Amino acid sequence: METETIKEGGKILAIIIRSGKVMKSQFFSPENFPLQIGAISKTKGEKIRAHLHNEPIRTVRTTQEFLYLEKGKVKVSIYNNQGKTIAKRILKQGDKILSASGGHGFEILEDTVFFEVKQGPYPGYDKAKTYLE
Repeated sequence: METETIKEGGKILAIIIRSGKVMKSQFFSPENFPLQIGAISKTKGEKIRAHLHNEPIRTVRTTQEFLYLEKGKVKVSIYNNQGKTIAKRILKQGDKILSASGGHGFEILEDTVFFEVKQGPYPGYDKAKTYLE
């Protein structure tokens, strides 16, 4: 799968994973990220052993978001922590983006549906975000 990592000063702001066929299992986020993003490819007859996840104590000091564009087209703007625009990209159906740090904004170019995954619990509308505009 084609990927693009957007960085500023060595810090990852976003990872874009373009739509495409998954040929092998691979993870796209570094192991130290609080949100782990991977594509798993298995063949007929393989099994994933039944398991439970251990519950280690984790301290997470950032909110990372993963968006999967189910349909549509959007322009995403990627910002650093000071609100400066670092990159703009077009995302299309099947594309994914991990917003790792900094900020982001979206311009909806076509009717769009996307799935969002991020850490919880949700602190409420007034505390969840600092708007740049």
